[in-house]
Amino acid sequence: MSDPVEVIVFRDEPGEFADVVPDFVTQAGAALSFESLTLQWPEAAGIEEKQRLLRFVATATGEGRSRVARSLGKLDAGSEADGMASFLRAVDGDSWWLGDVAIKFDAGDSTEMIWFPGSDGVFLHIGAAASLLDFTVIPAIHEIAIVLDWQLTVQ
Repeated sequence: MSDPVEVIVFRDEPGEFADVVPDFVTQAGAALSFESLTLQWPEAAGIEEKQRLLRFVATATGEGRSRVARSLGKLDAGSEADGMASFLRAVDGDSWWLGDVAIKFDAGDSTEMIWFPGSDGVFLHIGAAASLLDFTVIPAIHEIAIVLDWQLTVQ
C-alpha cells in the first residue's frame, strides 16, 4: 500500500501575510490586512494537478471577481480578459520558482484576494478575509483534493 498524497494547508498567524507579500504585489494595491493561509504542494504533484487545483479553487471563490495576473510588478503581457490563464501558465515556470508572479481577485475597485507562490515554488500563499478563507477557499481545496485523491491536512 502506498503512502497517501498529502496537501497541507497552514493557517498563518494574523498579520503574517503582510510580512511575506512581495513588494510588487504591495505596489499593486494589495490589502495587507488580509488573513492568510499557506498551501504546501504534495511532492508528487505535477503541473497539471496544480493547475487543476488552482483552476477549481479560482472558479469556486472567484464569482463576481475579476482576476488580474501580475508578474514582476507589471500586468501580464497577454491581453487576456481573465488573468487566470496566464497565472496557470506560470505554474512551475521560472517566475513561479522565483516567486515573481501573483494573481489578484478584484471586486469593483478593491482587491479581495491575492495568491502568490513562495520563492521556492513549494508553497502557495493565499490572502483574503478570514470568512472567504474559511468558508470558500479551504472547502474548495478539500473538494478538489478528493477528486485528485489527495489527503488534505489543515494545521
